[in-house]
Amino acid sequence: MRSRFENALIAVALCGSVAAILASCSSDDSSPASVDATDLNRTHGGSYSMCHRTGSAGVEIDVSAPEMSSRRNRGDYLTKLYVSHDADMPSDGAHFRRIGDAIAAARTGRLARGEFRHAACRITIEVAAGVYSGDYVDSTNTSIDFFPMVIDVPDITLHGAYVPQLSRSGRPTGVGASTAATTISPVEPLGFDAVTGASIGIFVANGHPNGSAGNGLTIQGFVLHSNQLAEGDAGGQGITSVRVKDLSILDNRFEAGFSESIDLRETTGLLRRNHLGGTAGSCDICLAGPGAYEASSNRLLAGGIPGFLVVSAFGLPVVSEIEDYVSPDRSTIDVNIFNNEVRDHVRLPVGVGIRLGAIGVGSPNVAGHIRARIHDNVLVNNRFGMIIEAAFPVPDTKLKGDIDASIYGNKFRQSCQANLLIALSRHTTVLGLTDLPYLLNSTYRIDLNDNLKFRDVWYGNPAGFGNRLFVDGHRIPYGARQFYSEDGCPNLGT
Repeated sequence: MRSRFENALIAVALCGSVAAILASCSSDDSSPASVDATDLNRTHGGSYSMCHRTGSAGVEIDVSAPEMSSRRNRGDYLTKLYVSHDADMPSDGAHFRRIGDAIAAARTGRLARGEFRHAACRITIEVAAGVYSGDYVDSTNTSIDFFPMVIDVPDITLHGAYVPQLSRSGRPTGVGASTAATTISPVEPLGFDAVTGASIGIFVANGHPNGSAGNGLTIQGFVLHSNQLAEGDAGGQGITSVRVKDLSILDNRFEAGFSESIDLRETTGLLRRNHLGGTAGSCDICLAGPGAYEASSNRLLAGGIPGFLVVSAFGLPVVSEIEDYVSPDRSTIDVNIFNNEVRDHVRLPVGVGIRLGAIGVGSPNVAGHIRARIHDNVLVNNRFGMIIEAAFPVPDTKLKGDIDASIYGNKFRQSCQANLLIALSRHTTVLGLTDLPYLLNSTYRIDLNDNLKFRDVWYGNPAGFGNRLFVDGHRIPYGARQFYSEDGCPNLGT
């Protein structure tokens, strides 16, 4: 059965015009909620929200404190948990001092009831405004969370007090609509797993290959810090997911210093209205297949090499707390990336706003297929506006990857080198900087839709490899065109 995100992407493919897509084809999630953060540590009127279960289904009801025990004995469970640092909060199983303790309580109940991948009712963990500390070394301090905080059971909402102020275009400005914010700040700068070498995340959504999964997780309203000490240092991830369906990442602010702010693999997910203040690592938002993603109304400032990186698979290590990702033989990824602002990705040699890669890092033998709609974004002052390429080809491997991309309605401004580079090898090979292999018997179908003119596009697709490049339905003859200069940027009228 398809998830709601996969269905949304299919609906987008069936829509005709840009106006129709914007009006009726994007996912219908809730707008930023106004949160009274001062009262998150209190149950409303002395009552508790509980799930009244009838078989595998459930309905949310309000229950008084005296009723709670009998309701629990009949299989009902709390659907609202509260996290706060207030010293006088009640000890009732609904209130916690640490986010991780609330997650653990929800997890214990889910597993005991057999709610492994679907649940009768959603559990919302409301986290009051304040600064919440964490570390990736176990601490006896009962006020410090342990990173990563792993969510591996379904239908959990983590809801903080931060509400972004939005511009007229619906993208976050980087400041809050009020002074209230739920901030997660590491005690020590986030680093890397001593065993696997993977970046340590603050939140990790995991789907066990043969067990429970954090399907349906929503993370909304947090300010996340990596706490790197020096400008240019990078370490840790804000949010990571592996093997999860229906993940929603909404209305969060990621401060600078993450190696990757968001790293999603084999996931279906929605990313909306997040503000990324810059990283010094690899990619700001990394999306890997197989999976389906919608990313809209986000703002990405000077950060990793690409702002968005979309690849067919991602075979790099994961943290010790979750099982290794096993690359499939084939992988298809669907992405709909629209109404985002991506600016100032100018790192040498190929800082880029949006990058599509047929072959993923660490997974050279996965035959990839990317199906992408890239539209109505603002791409400003990037070394390249967009790159469509083989990405990570390795000699003597399968070297197979297809890309279908529709590009329309984007605003390209001040692209240092070119608005678009299309490469049937790694971008650096086409630019004359490396000598990596070309894809074999692969096909790119790129529709520019008058958003760009092909005469202004840089590309590289030499004869002899069986590859085909189609632009706006026309087969492009074998050849190459590029004017790369590491010392400066040609005046391309952009």
